[in-house]
Amino acid sequence: MITLKLLGGVKFATGKTSIIIDKQQSTIKEIIKEIKNDSKNSKIVNEQNLIITVNGVDSSVSGGKDTIIKSGDVVTIVTIIHGG
Repeated sequence: MITLKLLGGVKFATGKTSIIIDKQQSTIKEIIKEIKNDSKNSKIVNEQNLIITVNGVDSSVSGGKDTIIKSGDVVTIVTIIHGG
């Protein structure tokens, strides 16, 4: 079981603060795809505008989108907000 904590725009897009994925293993890429499919507004769930941590460690330093997520891990996903 993998726990996803959703913050900011991702929380808004899905209408959920967390999601439990009943898998032994997954990748960031697969998780993003599942969130997009579950989202009311998939444009908000843009990989380039997300900070994703696995057990508190930024996924960009541990394999990026190919980071392996295992059962028991906690993945936190937050949208980066840009202004102009």
